[in-house]
Amino acid sequence: MNDGYTRIIALIPARGGSKGILRKNLALLAGKPLIAYTIEAARSATLIDEIWVSSEDEEIIKVSESFGVKTLLRPKDLADDSASADGVVFHFINSLPNSAQHHEYILVYLQPTSPLRDGTHIDQALQAMVKSEAAGVVSVVEADKPPQKAFVLDENGYLKSLFNERLSNERRQDLPRCYYPNGAIYAFRISAFLARNGFPSNGSIPFIMSSTDSIDIDNLADLTRAEIAIGEKNG
Repeated sequence: MNDGYTRIIALIPARGGSKGILRKNLALLAGKPLIAYTIEAARSATLIDEIWVSSEDEEIIKVSESFGVKTLLRPKDLADDSASADGVVFHFINSLPNSAQHHEYILVYLQPTSPLRDGTHIDQALQAMVKSEAAGVVSVVEADKPPQKAFVLDENGYLKSLFNERLSNERRQDLPRCYYPNGAIYAFRISAFLARNGFPSNGSIPFIMSSTDSIDIDNLADLTRAEIAIGEKNG
């Protein structure tokens, strides 16, 4: 697939701070730091040409380099709670040679909070994206409850259908399947990102993953779920 013109670069964003788990990206999961699972997944993906970890944290940089990947020290203002993924990607793109910004290079954004996503997932998602000639691919998981049945509260505190009231009373099997991004894989052409001034999610193709492989680490309970799932996979 890589023809000398299309180069595929993995970017793993890993800041030192976190809310639910102290220093989450270095938290141990089945004996390994959480970030190791994403680095190993990227390294096992046959279609990725180079792997970068972007972090403001010296310890994360050091741990990442021990796994043989390239690192980029990111400004602290791009690593606080208000920092956006768009800002992280812009900073990374601006660190690349100018030629990379004008070619159809593909960037694969791999968050380290998805330890069940592996190299096969990454390869399959990239293959589907290139085959379809889409601007990008986003990994998703099927919603366990139809969002058409959701309600919000109006200004008086009464229930109000989020969508059409009729849909809130439809049978689930009569409603279309819906999917949410699971945070495991975002891949897009750098040119599309620059043209859209951000992640080109609309118009991307979906890469559907199972609920187990979609486990996202946000708190200690998620770590326990992931450890059980890893044990079952390796069992």
